[in-house]
Amino acid sequence: MKKRSHFIVTGFTVLTILLQGCNKTPEDDNCIGFLDAPVIKVTGPKTAAVNQPVSLTVYFTCYNGCGQFGNYEPSVSSNTSTIKVKAKYQGCICTQVIVTQQNTYVFKSAEPGIFYLKFLQSPNTYLTDTITVQ
Repeated sequence: MKKRSHFIVTGFTVLTILLQGCNKTPEDDNCIGFLDAPVIKVTGPKTAAVNQPVSLTVYFTCYNGCGQFGNYEPSVSSNTSTIKVKAKYQGCICTQVIVTQQNTYVFKSAEPGIFYLKFLQSPNTYLTDTITVQ
């Protein structure tokens, strides 16, 4: 009798542990993820007037066919903005190809001066663009 109750308790414990690993979250069904995307090139005007928006074209790399632009994560300190491009990967089955994407980044300053936009290329490596606002 002891062996049988021990077997039942052990079996129940193992089954409980295994079933806990099978919980799905809503994100699992959508296959969505976000990663920093390395910026390879930035083009656009180098000068602007105060309060004039400047549109820059930002080229970045996605690591598979499901990658697309997600959002920008800017961090501003004085006259320097450090900008991360977040690529959104949506899809469960993706082509294995490296793709260059582009998106528009809009810069505007209420003050005149020289402004530095540092776009993340890889950890601790940045592509720096300079805009003079008069």
